[in-house]
Amino acid sequence: MKKFFYFILFFSMSLFSFSQKKYKEKEIENVIEYIKKYAAFAVEEMEKFGIPASIKLGQGILESSSGNSSLSKATNNHFGIKCGKNWRGDVYYHDDDIPQECFRKYNSVRESFHDHSKFLKQPRYSKLFLLKKNDYQAWATELKKAGYATSLNYANLLIDQIEKYYLWKFDQKTTSSIEKRISQYLNYMKNKDKDSFFTTFSRKVRFFIKNLYKAIIIKI
Repeated sequence: MKKFFYFILFFSMSLFSFSQKKYKEKEIENVIEYIKKYAAFAVEEMEKFGIPASIKLGQGILESSSGNSSLSKATNNHFGIKCGKNWRGDVYYHDDDIPQECFRKYNSVRESFHDHSKFLKQPRYSKLFLLKKNDYQAWATELKKAGYATSLNYANLLIDQIEKYYLWKFDQKTTSSIEKRISQYLNYMKNKDKDSFFTTFSRKVRFFIKNLYKAIIIKI
C-alpha cells in the first residue's frame, strides 16, 4: 500500500510537471511571436541610433511581458517609460512602484520603439554609447547602473532573455534584408525547439516507464 501511495504521488508530480511545461511552452510561444512582430523595429532603430537590437527586444519582452501586460495593451508602451517632466504626449496612470504612476501613451508600438531610442539618448545613458554595439552584457549592466529599472537583478534578467532566445543574432552585421533575417531566425528557433522537445520528451517518457515498472514490480 505504501509503495502504491508513492506511485500515486509520483504520478501527481508528473501531471504537475506537465502543466508547468505547457505554461512554459505558451510563454515561449508568446516571446517568439513578439520577436516575429517587432524585430524589424528593433533592427531599424539599431541602424539609426546604435542601440543593439538584442537590448531593445530583450527590454520589450521584459517590460511588456511580450506585449501582453495590461499597461502595454492600454498604451502601446513596451518599455515601461514613465512620463517625466518633459513629456508632452498622451499619458496613462497605472500602479507600479507607487500607485497611479504616470506612463507615456503611444499611438502605435512602432512609436514606442522609436521613443525608447530617444529616451536612451539622455545624458544619464551617455555611457551606453561608448560600449561596443555587440556587447549586450555590457549594455545590460550599464542600463541598470544608469537607473533604467528598480529591480536589483535587472541586468541579469535582460541578459537571460537575450541568451535564452538568441536575440544577439539580430546584432550581427549582414547584407540580408530584415525579412530574411527574421525568417532565418524563426527557422532556427523552430528546429532548435523541435530537437529540444523530442530530447526532453523521450527522456521523461523513459524515466516515467522505468519508475512505473519498478512500482508495479514492488507492488506485486
